[in-house]
Amino acid sequence: MLWLSTNHRNKSFFDISTMKLHHLNAAKGKKICGSSAGWLIMVDKTSHIISLIKPFNTAKIIQLKPSFFTKTKQPFHVHKVILSSDPELDPFYFSVLAISGEKRQLAYYNARTQTWTLLHAAGSSYDDLISHNGKFYAVDEYGKICQIDYSNLSVRVVFDRWFFGGNKVYLVCKDGQLLVIFRYLKENPYFRYETYNFQVFMLNLEEQKYSRIGKFPEFAIFLGQNHSTWLAADDTKGVIGDSIYFTDDHHSNGLEHSVIDSHDAGLYDMEYSRVVPLQCCNRDRLLHVCSRPIWIMSDNIDR
Repeated sequence: MLWLSTNHRNKSFFDISTMKLHHLNAAKGKKICGSSAGWLIMVDKTSHIISLIKPFNTAKIIQLKPSFFTKTKQPFHVHKVILSSDPELDPFYFSVLAISGEKRQLAYYNARTQTWTLLHAAGSSYDDLISHNGKFYAVDEYGKICQIDYSNLSVRVVFDRWFFGGNKVYLVCKDGQLLVIFRYLKENPYFRYETYNFQVFMLNLEEQKYSRIGKFPEFAIFLGQNHSTWLAADDTKGVIGDSIYFTDDHHSNGLEHSVIDSHDAGLYDMEYSRVVPLQCCNRDRLLHVCSRPIWIMSDNIDR
C-alpha cells in the first residue's frame, strides 16, 4: 500500500490507490524526518529524540534513545533518516542513518548499543541515503557516493566521477543495481522554486561507469524525504510506469518549513518530459499544509 502524508496538524494520510484520507494522532509536537520499511520517522521538537511510528498501528512506537543532542551537544537539525531493516524483524540489530546539521553530515545509530556516532570521515553536503545489500549508501550534492559498513562503520567512496548535475541527487536500488537521479529546480515567482526536470542514470560500480536511462515503463520511482525507492507499474494501485513521483524536500537547514515549502510535489512524466500535478497535491489543498508531504510504503528496504 502506498500513502502520501498531506501533513495537516493532525497528520493526515492520503491513499492514492483508494483516494481516501486517514488521520494519525500520535505525532503531536513532532516533525517528520523520514519514512522507511513502513515506519514513519519523526523527531521531537523539544527533546530531539527520534521516534519510529507505525502509521497504521500507532501503538507501535520505538524511541531512539538517547537523543543525538545528548550525545554530541550539537543541534540535531534532521534532514532525512532511514532504517537498515524493519525493527519488527530485527528489534535489537537494526541500524539508522541520518543526514543532520547545517553541514548535512551523516549520523549513525546502533539499536543494540543505543549509541549515536557522527561519521566525520564521510564529509558533508549529503542529499540522500539508502540501505542496500547489508550496507548503507549515501550520495552528496555533487554525486559522490559513499558506502557505510554496518559492522565496523567504515566509510568508503565507491563512486566519485560525477560532474555536478541538478539541484538535488537521489539513490535508488533496482534489482541489485544502483540508480542515481538528478532533480532540477527553477525559480517560481509565487512559490520561490519548482521542479521541472529529472535525469536517471544506472551505475556500474566495478567499472566506474554510468549510463543514462531514458525510459522505464515497467516501474515508477518515488522520491522525497522517504527512503528513495521504486514500485512496479500497476494502474489498479495508481502507480504509473515511466514516472517519477516526487514530494518537496528542499533543504532548509533544519528550520521549520513554511506553508509554501510543501508545494513542490507531483509526477514527472519521463516520456513527455513534463510535470503532472497529482490529485492529492493541488495548491488549494497545500495552502492548508503545515509541513511537507512524504511517501510511506510497507516495504522499501533494498529496493
